[in-house]
Amino acid sequence: MQQAGDKAKLSLMATRIRERKPPTLSMAPMIDCVFLLLIFFMVSTTFSPIPGLRVQLPPPGKPSSDKPKGLTVRIANPEPGNDQGTMVLNDEVVQIDEMFTRFINAPEEATSMLIIQSERDVLHGQIVQVMDIAKQAGIDKIGFAIVARD
Repeated sequence: MQQAGDKAKLSLMATRIRERKPPTLSMAPMIDCVFLLLIFFMVSTTFSPIPGLRVQLPPPGKPSSDKPKGLTVRIANPEPGNDQGTMVLNDEVVQIDEMFTRFINAPEEATSMLIIQSERDVLHGQIVQVMDIAKQAGIDKIGFAIVARD
């Protein structure tokens, strides 16, 4: 009889061991849900254009030798220890504070366009500052000139 009791205990223990399997999660449905969410957000997102500056590039070919009419600002590379380069407005050295009055007092035909010519190491902040002052002074067209390398 003892053997029958031992067999019953063993079968009871065997069923308990079988019942204690750790639960498993199937990853396939979870990955499917993530991909469906990803596709949903990609389709429902609207992309708006980023506002910026309109740039009208010249047509390809040789550069024109005609000197354009308007004001010309040349900005030299800043000297070591200085954050702003020297600015020359139509062959006169000017400071950033007097730039607005120079633009306002310029002849009407000269204020139709501003040409900014800067060297390689000039900070963008200084160029943008000149552009802002020109816009405040009523100059609508701003162009950029470069010096051709030999």
